Amino acid sequence: MAWDRTFFYDTYPRLEAAFAARLDESLAPRDPSVLLQVVRELDLRPDSRVVDVGCGEGHHAVRLATHFGFRVLGIDPVQRHLDLARAARRDLVPDIASRLAFERGTATDVPVADASLDLVWCRDVMVHVDRPDFAFAEFARVLRPGGHVVSFQAVATDLLGDEEAGQLFDVMGVVPSSADPRVIDDAIARSGLEVVDTVDLSTEWGEWSQEQDGSGGRALLHLARLLRAPERYRAEFGDAAYEVMLGDCRWQVYRTIGKLGARIDVLRRR
Repeated sequence: MAWDRTFFYDTYPRLEAAFAARLDESLAPRDPSVLLQVVRELDLRPDSRVVDVGCGEGHHAVRLATHFGFRVLGIDPVQRHLDLARAARRDLVPDIASRLAFERGTATDVPVADASLDLVWCRDVMVHVDRPDFAFAEFARVLRPGGHVVSFQAVATDLLGDEEAGQLFDVMGVVPSSADPRVIDDAIARSGLEVVDTVDLSTEWGEWSQEQDGSGGRALLHLARLLRAPERYRAEFGDAAYEVMLGDCRWQVYRTIGKLGARIDVLRRR
């Protein structure tokens, strides 16, 4: 739209306050618990066998065991994550602790037998995988017939420029092609898994975080400071830490303004 002097200085000021007030109204974004709701709707029985791919420190594995009574194997390639997850398990009540195990593994090398799992849970992992088609094929291998995958990941949108992607993805360990929704769609199709549902979360988690605790706005403020005075922070914390913090702040801002989107894929082995 071309600049219109009459609209800009006469019509728009009459609308501006009402427009701003409407923008202050929440669009009721869904929060991360939507992933648990997706699992709940699968109606899996207690004691179902589940793998948490890229389990990190085990927080999601604990939730799956606690909320649903699943037996969960958390796998991760980072030994520190496994050590922390195992340490946290020792503090849990015995009934929950007995349902959890943590082992080294990856999305393309899940250490379980063929057709032995009821659910593959994969959150915030696929963007780090070089070959998503290999990962989804591995999920198909370990699932019993009728078993499900619940996979959540960020995806690049058309709003993310090439230069922005280059600045962000390298430091965050993202494989650029694996953040392309078309690549993910193709990988799922080649795996033979059936698509039950794909949920487009767009900017919802970023909006929700901002509405809850202002974390998106804080990330924007931190990003401004990092860019304005880089040597201040590089001198105190080092170049590597500076770059990671810069990447993390960009990630939070971009997911709030839609340069990064998010999707949940619910898949089933036939």
